[in-house]
Amino acid sequence: MDRKNAELGQGDNHQKSASPYAIPVAFNRMLGHVHHADGSTGVVFCNPWGFDELCTRKFHRLVAAEMARNGISSIRFDYPGEGDSLPLEGPVSFESWIVAALAAGAELRQRSGCDRIVYYGMGIGAAVAVKAGCRDPDLAGVILAGASLNGRRYLREVALREKVIEDGIDIEFGYPSGATVLAAYVMDPQLAMDVKSLDVELTDLPDDRPVLVLARPDNLSDRQITDQLKSRGVPVESLDFDHYGAMLDGVVTSPMPLELIDKIALWTQQLNETKPETDASPAPVDTVRHLNGDGFCETAEQLDTGLFGVFCQPAHDTPSAVIVFLNMAYAPHTGWGGLWVEAARHLALDGIATFRVDLSNIGDSPAHPEGPEQVIYSRRQLDDVQIVIAHVRKLIKAPILLAGGCSGAHSALYAGAESPDVAGVVSINQLRLVLDPDEDIETTLKAGARPIGDYKRRAFSTQTYRRLLAGEINMVQASRHITGYARAYLSRIFSPYLGGLTRLGRLKGELFALLKTLERRRVPVTFVICRTDGSLDQHVLYFGKDLRGAAAFGHLRHIILENADHTLSPPSVRTEVIDILRRAAHDLSSGR
Repeated sequence: MDRKNAELGQGDNHQKSASPYAIPVAFNRMLGHVHHADGSTGVVFCNPWGFDELCTRKFHRLVAAEMARNGISSIRFDYPGEGDSLPLEGPVSFESWIVAALAAGAELRQRSGCDRIVYYGMGIGAAVAVKAGCRDPDLAGVILAGASLNGRRYLREVALREKVIEDGIDIEFGYPSGATVLAAYVMDPQLAMDVKSLDVELTDLPDDRPVLVLARPDNLSDRQITDQLKSRGVPVESLDFDHYGAMLDGVVTSPMPLELIDKIALWTQQLNETKPETDASPAPVDTVRHLNGDGFCETAEQLDTGLFGVFCQPAHDTPSAVIVFLNMAYAPHTGWGGLWVEAARHLALDGIATFRVDLSNIGDSPAHPEGPEQVIYSRRQLDDVQIVIAHVRKLIKAPILLAGGCSGAHSALYAGAESPDVAGVVSINQLRLVLDPDEDIETTLKAGARPIGDYKRRAFSTQTYRRLLAGEINMVQASRHITGYARAYLSRIFSPYLGGLTRLGRLKGELFALLKTLERRRVPVTFVICRTDGSLDQHVLYFGKDLRGAAAFGHLRHIILENADHTLSPPSVRTEVIDILRRAAHDLSSGR
């Protein structure tokens, strides 16, 4: 059976829920997703932290869906203060994560009727899985995926990865001194202290409980975990964690180890026990989907098409406007570094509602059965946005503003022009104002965000020549980038004279027609761009030097962010972007 249809619950499967999708649930001030099945064994997913969780959210959804098809129920959830969950009133401790995992196990038992739990942990979540599993008297087994069981080693790896990120971008990030940071995620100081002293011993696990190790390629510590368990006589199996590095490299593409997913599901299926036919089904449990925060309330929404989103609104006031946040590439609805969650809760305090959503095949939303595997910049995404707009219109009658970054900005601009219900658009760091139909999407996404000036600097760098001679540079890929920029440069020179006869002339005609459509409807468009990622180059390409061509559109404005990167990492920049969104929403509600 096709994997897409399997996840959507179409065909022969073991799901017993009336809904073919995972059911969003709120419990203990946390938000989770329950995948129902009939077996006696369930799985609790213990996430990695921060950026790694962002990159693996889709992977874990697919694993959980395949498990459900094999009769294993599961729950995926966000730790307190992470993802969609509400923060704790005080500092976050590692103990609070263990308690959260045990609470998720209790929630799964109550909802599915399972009585034995497998704790799955990835990254630092593996330490949570071991600790929680040792406290659960009905432990069925443990899955350790790319496990980080030594806190000091883990924090060193995080610091090294962040250094690589920051060294490639010439800005001041402005993170708190001594903070543990990775790709705009800042770890709670108390949690960082707890992790630093963490050294998880596997000897506490029962000898008769099976363990599955998903081993990273050429990783010594993963092999040591397997060897240590074998020496104790623990029933352990090791699988190669295919595509691990590619998966954690970012969210611009979405490589999924489908064979590994099948193997994980089959391993858990072996732990399942058939319930006696005389066993009664678990008593119905009311599904709570609301989280009440300080000045805001959030509701997990599941559209008929399976799309998942979170509606955030002021706790007491009637919203003056609603902003729909769209995905940037494969980053889930929480946003890079949790930006959309942070923005939603701040804006609610100013009387502005928001809807952060996962479009098809991203984050917590399953793939459309007839949609493409590569959904970024696809027609499927624009159709999804129209479905989301219709859903939001049912929730609230306030003016709707679409906002997104990069590919999400592209979706916001195009869907805004198509839908008469859209009253405003905020496009952030849009690297393709118009997508050339001859452009290869995979190549474009993998090229990343980089200004033309950076390519020029690298082209004349002695370090580049050394890497070239050493064979470290992919000449085919580099040639494509250089040829593409050269073509754009020549097209920019000749397009004013040749108009639609040039590629740029045709693309510019498409963009300007779209902007004129928005202009006729008096829909304000705000382009937010930074200097370090190539988005400014893109706007210069279409609007000319100093962006003077934008003056032809009365409802169009540009805002240039200083000291910003493509993913809006610096805390000061995130504050500025939230303020831009606030002003755009207030302008809509006031009719300006």
